Amino acid sequence: MQDEKLKERISLLMRFFWLDDLFKIGKELNLLFFEKIQNYWEMNQYQAATEIARNIDDTKLLELTKKYIPKYGLQLGGFHGKYYTTTETGEIRFEDSSNLIKTNVQKALKKWGDRAYGLLQAMVNKNGHVTYFDLIDEIEKVLGYEFIPSYLLSRFAPLNLVFKTGSNKYPDWTMPSEIIPIVQEELRNFKRPARRYLTKETPDIHLLKIEKETSSIVDKIVEFRRNINLLFEQKFKTKFFKQNEMAINDIRKPCSNEEEFNNRIMSLALLIDEIETESILKLVTSKPQYGSINILESFLNEKYPNYNKTIIKNLRFIMTLRSKKYPVHRDDVALIDALGYFGFTELPPDWQELWEACLKRYLDSIQGLISILIATS
Repeated sequence: MQDEKLKERISLLMRFFWLDDLFKIGKELNLLFFEKIQNYWEMNQYQAATEIARNIDDTKLLELTKKYIPKYGLQLGGFHGKYYTTTETGEIRFEDSSNLIKTNVQKALKKWGDRAYGLLQAMVNKNGHVTYFDLIDEIEKVLGYEFIPSYLLSRFAPLNLVFKTGSNKYPDWTMPSEIIPIVQEELRNFKRPARRYLTKETPDIHLLKIEKETSSIVDKIVEFRRNINLLFEQKFKTKFFKQNEMAINDIRKPCSNEEEFNNRIMSLALLIDEIETESILKLVTSKPQYGSINILESFLNEKYPNYNKTIIKNLRFIMTLRSKKYPVHRDDVALIDALGYFGFTELPPDWQELWEACLKRYLDSIQGLISILIATS
C-alpha cells in the first residue's frame, strides 16, 4: 500500500508542478538532494518529485499546494487515483477515485465494445502516451484488424480516460498515469466478441496511410536537421539550417494534384535554400555568388572532397522540379530530366508518389551530410 501511495504522490507532484517549482519546494524543505544542485535544469522532473514525495506526508502536501499554485502542463481532468483525487484547479481530496474510473471504463466498453477495448488497451500498452499514428498501429495489433479511432477519442475525455495533449500542430494522446492500473484491471475482465470486424480498405484509411508515411519521413527530416545543426555548431561554431516551422508543417501534408505538389515543392525548396549563408561562406575560400546548393557544394568540396556527390545531385533535381515548371517559371524540358531522375516517365506523374520520392531524396541528402559530420567529429 505504501509503495502504491508513494507512486501516486510522485505522479501528483509531477502533474501539479513544473521543474522550477519542484526545485523551490525541495530547497524550502532543506532536502539534501536539492542542496547539491545549483540550477533546476540540472535534474529531471521525476527525480525531483520522487525526492519530495519521500519526505512529505499528506498534511505537508496539502500545505505545499496552497502555497505553490498547481500548474497543469497537461489538462487531464484533474487527478483520479486510489489515494488522491483532485479537481482541475488543484483542490486535493484524500479519497479513492477507482470506482469512478471503473464505471467509466465499463460505460465505454458497453457502448462501443471491442473498439473501445482496442483503443484503451493500446493506450495502456503505450504507457499512456502516444502519437495518433502510433496509436492506430497499436490498436491494430490489439484487435487484429485496423480501426481508425477519431470518433471515439473525442468521447473519452468526458469519461476522464484519454485526453488530447501536445501542441495544436503536433497533437498526441494521453491516458493519465494514475488510472492506467485501474483501466488495465477492467480490460482484463472484458470478454471480446467471438465475431471479429473485417478489415475494410476505405478511402479514408487509404488517405490515412499516405499521411502516416509522409509524416514518418518528415519526422526523420526534422530529427536529422536538428542533429546537423548541433554537429555543425560543435565543429564550426555556427548552425547550418535556419528554422522554418511553417515550411516543415506544409511538407507534412499529402499531395493529391499538381497544385498541391507546387505548394509542397516550394516549401521543400525553402528548407533547402534557408541555410546560414553568411556564416558558411566564411568557412570556404571559393565564394560562389549565390545559391544555397552552390555554397554547400563549395563547402563540401573544400572540407570533405570525397563526399557522396548524390547529396548535391538530389538537391539540384528537387530545385529543378520547383523552378522549371509553372507557376514559378514557364515549363522547361529540364523538367522531363528531373522527373526521370525520380523514376517517373509519364506525364502527368502520380503527384503523391512524386512528392514522396522528393521527400525521400531530400532525406537521403541530409542523412548523407550528417554521416559526414559524424564520421569526422
